[in-house]
Amino acid sequence: MRSGALTIKLGGTAGAHAASLSVLVERAEAGWVIVHGGGDAVGDWSRRLGVEPSAVDGLRVTDPQTLEIAVAVLRGIVNARLVAGFVAGGVPAIGLCGVDGDLLGAERFDPRLGEVGRINRVNGLLLAALTAEGRIPVVAPIARGTGIELLNVNADEVAGAIAVERGGRLLLLTDVPGVLRNRAPVTTLTTDEAERMLADETASGGMRPKLLAAITAARAGCDVAIVDGRDPEAVRAALDGLPTGTTVSVASAARIG
Repeated sequence: MRSGALTIKLGGTAGAHAASLSVLVERAEAGWVIVHGGGDAVGDWSRRLGVEPSAVDGLRVTDPQTLEIAVAVLRGIVNARLVAGFVAGGVPAIGLCGVDGDLLGAERFDPRLGEVGRINRVNGLLLAALTAEGRIPVVAPIARGTGIELLNVNADEVAGAIAVERGGRLLLLTDVPGVLRNRAPVTTLTTDEAERMLADETASGGMRPKLLAAITAARAGCDVAIVDGRDPEAVRAALDGLPTGTTVSVASAARIG
């Protein structure tokens, strides 16, 4: 995989902000892979259908009914709308989920979560073929388990696993200015420090899977940043490789402010 590869995780909040999405459309180039979330949309549709969402350690609890909702909403509504936005801007995006082309394999790992998987395989050859054609894959976080089993997977984890497979850079867009400690943004963070934030629960909710993905990717040699996807200028700076949000690396020192 080429070292210039860029994997972007677009959160549900970032995807809903037209200004940030327009920056991605404007700046899109060959070598990108985009992974999207959509937990808010899944939650909204679940409530419409009488299913109250719940989570454990920032991961959605997914019973069989919720899995059907997640597949329909993530692979259908959210993915299609994002791809339409890119294509309308002249970007050769192609929508898929982890089942398409056998892109992502996963296995169950926590019975409390139900139909939720952890990635154990990424089809890097498929991504390489698509990006070599100049296409930008837009990936919904649904993976194949055993046989025809479908599993819901956290989008941050999917992005981290794809980044590990491809190398290069991982950009995790979120709805806060980066990782916060004592309500102040942390500009740089080591993987060891990130693990301590997980252990002492300084990092909570949706930031936990982001840090886990960042740790995995950084230790595999990727350049990793967690950036505010609500801020178009922060997104633009991150795409330019400028310091913004929180960078996570094996050797950097943490600074507050």
